[in-house]
Amino acid sequence: MKVLDTSGILRSDLDFSRNKYIITNSVLSELLDESARVAVEAALKSKSIILAEPREDFLKKVKEAAVKTGDISEMSSTDLDILAVALERNLVIISDDYRVQNVASALGIEFETTIHEGIKHKLKWFKVCEGCGRRYPMESDLCEICGSRLKKRAMKL
Repeated sequence: MKVLDTSGILRSDLDFSRNKYIITNSVLSELLDESARVAVEAALKSKSIILAEPREDFLKKVKEAAVKTGDISEMSSTDLDILAVALERNLVIISDDYRVQNVASALGIEFETTIHEGIKHKLKWFKVCEGCGRRYPMESDLCEICGSRLKKRAMKL
């Protein structure tokens, strides 16, 4: 059984009849593509896809990991949901989202991609002042010292 991200559904030709998958309600609500939605709804009826919601304690662990990697500000609630479900059930995630892959890697969750190559390294994201070079967490926008804008940077872990 594997957990599907929205990108894992939209960018793939997965055969839902061959394997069992899990999605969250938030993934289902992101499916605006009519053909993908019809395929997923048929798979839900045949129980090839199962709906699951994350427990709060696992969501908290995922959010803590996303803060540590610096990915939290760029992640949707759907991203956090699928990571929490995968962590709770010890399942593989199918996603082409690099931030999902980075946090999954930090949590020891295996992931697979559909069309893109997965991440090669774990990353920690931070911001750097364009003026004085001081480092800041991802939540910051302006340098406290010189008032300059901050740029995103990543460091391999």
